[in-house]
Amino acid sequence: EQRIPPGSLVTQADSSIGDPDKHRPYQDWRGTGREMGASTPTQSHRRPSKSTSSASSSTHTSSLSQPGLRCPWARNLNRPPIVLLPKAVYDVIASVDGSGLPRSTSFLPHASVEWASSFRPLLSKMMTCTEQSLYYRQWTVPRPFHMDSSNRAEGRSNNFHPRRLLLSGPPQVGKTGAYLQFLGILSRMLIRLMEVDVYDEKEINSAIQTESVQYHRPNTAWPNIDTLKNMPFTYSINDPKYEDISPVYSPDLPPTGAASSKQQEDVYLRRRTTRIKLSKYAAYNTYHHCEQCHQYMGFSPRYQQLYESTLHAFTFSHLLLGQEIQLYFIIPKSKEHHFSFSQPGGQLESMRLPLTSDWNPNCIKSPIFTPTSGRHEHGLFNLYHAMDGATHLHILVIKEYEMAVYKKYWPNHIMLVLPTIFNGAGIGAAHFLIKELSYHNLELERSRQGSRPQDVWPFIILTDDSCVMWNSVNVDSKSGGATAERNVSLKQVLQHMESTPDITQYGLCGLRKWSSQCSQPREPFSRAHLHDFLLLNVDLTRDIQYNQNRFTCDDVDFNLRAHSAGLLICRFNNFSVMKKQIAIGGYRSFIIKTKVTEMPTAAQPSQYICAPDSKHTFLAAPAQLLLERYLQQSSQRLFPLSARNASHPVLSVDCYLNLGPEMTVCFVSSRPHSINLSTAGLIFSGLLLYFCDTFVTPGFLKKFRFLKEEPPCV
Repeated sequence: EQRIPPGSLVTQADSSIGDPDKHRPYQDWRGTGREMGASTPTQSHRRPSKSTSSASSSTHTSSLSQPGLRCPWARNLNRPPIVLLPKAVYDVIASVDGSGLPRSTSFLPHASVEWASSFRPLLSKMMTCTEQSLYYRQWTVPRPFHMDSSNRAEGRSNNFHPRRLLLSGPPQVGKTGAYLQFLGILSRMLIRLMEVDVYDEKEINSAIQTESVQYHRPNTAWPNIDTLKNMPFTYSINDPKYEDISPVYSPDLPPTGAASSKQQEDVYLRRRTTRIKLSKYAAYNTYHHCEQCHQYMGFSPRYQQLYESTLHAFTFSHLLLGQEIQLYFIIPKSKEHHFSFSQPGGQLESMRLPLTSDWNPNCIKSPIFTPTSGRHEHGLFNLYHAMDGATHLHILVIKEYEMAVYKKYWPNHIMLVLPTIFNGAGIGAAHFLIKELSYHNLELERSRQGSRPQDVWPFIILTDDSCVMWNSVNVDSKSGGATAERNVSLKQVLQHMESTPDITQYGLCGLRKWSSQCSQPREPFSRAHLHDFLLLNVDLTRDIQYNQNRFTCDDVDFNLRAHSAGLLICRFNNFSVMKKQIAIGGYRSFIIKTKVTEMPTAAQPSQYICAPDSKHTFLAAPAQLLLERYLQQSSQRLFPLSARNASHPVLSVDCYLNLGPEMTVCFVSSRPHSINLSTAGLIFSGLLLYFCDTFVTPGFLKKFRFLKEEPPCV
């Protein structure tokens, strides 16, 4: 046997020296008491017998406390402890290989693994902890009883789970405490990742009720189209995000209007939110990586060839723009079956649409369009779990300058790239092109399939990029009261709406906004404004376009014009949509800044306007955006008699514009046979004409009365 020198493998010394039984001196073969590691023999202490008297015991104890008679074990406490090992084991531990490293580095990191090859490279002295971890991951394989032995994903070169952690370090440095603290941090992070901040606001203008008649039973699944036609349209806006815009005039509006104290442009960043646990039917952003949706996201190495995309041009003409519109589709190979080509890999002809009579329990018939900007990482475009495995067509509508970054983060998604001239446009331009493209594609599909016009499915879905979860209200069939509100899949919501009887006679269908403060809706269906998530009939709305020049409130403007055209707008109140708070990007994040400096500089509303012949404008912002902001902030100077006076609203013809929360706007359509509110006896304080139709004539304007104290401002 050979003694290991100090600094080698050691054992922890026992600190209790009061008990002689624990520290009996080592007896060598000659019988002489010799302390381990001592160079000179010392006299061993005789162990006292059980019959020794108390006096002798006290004498013995006092003798141990004297410096000259102290136990040799006690004198050697400051020396390093020593371990006796067989020489063969010592040679393995203490010897050095050709690279200068101890042979102990060839030991396996765990008994449940084995070396992958005997020709592995040697560990280097210069390796960091990360490099050592990668070394063990690469050159070890799990044994049959290891938890990773049957957990080898297809297409993965390494043998261990990609998120399995390896903590290595020398003995007695605190590895146990380190990984316990790490597990605590990881647990809190995982819990936070399973939660989301959603808007939780009570509906505005909910006290304004046109009638208290019950049109449908609370447990009615689908609306009756004849009953719905007899229901009045709710002109007041209920979405809390529009709390700071001008209320729409209706006979039930209070005389003082519905002004709000929130008037900041970025009010949506400080709206009321609540933290909700994500359900299994939630939509996710690019930070979600689970094993089930790797192929859907485009991150599975086995299917890399299917994620290769091709760029296809799609051109159509539009009379309103007076020119041809050329859009670009980025289509992965895995999604080419949704489109029709002149030949495999040839010219794009159309996007395939199903028939109205088609029904598949695992398929969504309506194409889903999601306009987005600045949210390539945070947009909720992963609908794999929300669709619950249903086949669907999802298209991201992006601007040209963002094409590369969206393609990087979402390689397996279809993308519709807007023309270059719309790089600085707002949400109205995206909605305008989506709707016009969809109607043109509907005509192409009718021609390609050779079917009757009413046989091809005419609906598309317009959804915001922050819709995260969907809910359904359970209604008791006997009492008619709400029992609970539960999370449901987007597949269930869409298939329920697509199964509505006489669905092709509806212009728009949508959902209400979720709120924990809202009670059970009295009426399961209503004719009201729709926002953020809607089912749009592009055939019936072919003569009603979104305003491509609008940056805000384009959905309110479209709803009012669709209703005035006599189209049915239905909101399913037993379904609700949750919207996640995303403070990054979006179409409301336009910043008006000067051309002098790149830093955003606050500009006064008076600076939004310049002379018509100005060659050099002061602000770097689209003219339409400046006009909308100017009217919103300076409307009281233009229409002073309308401020906080809903009895004398501003007459807006063929268009709704936000004049601020203190101004009331009365919308009227100039088209023949349109549905308008009765303005008999109503005196207006101003007139607003913005992109009005050609039907606005002097004879049409003579139907309305204006205050004589001040001339109307146009």
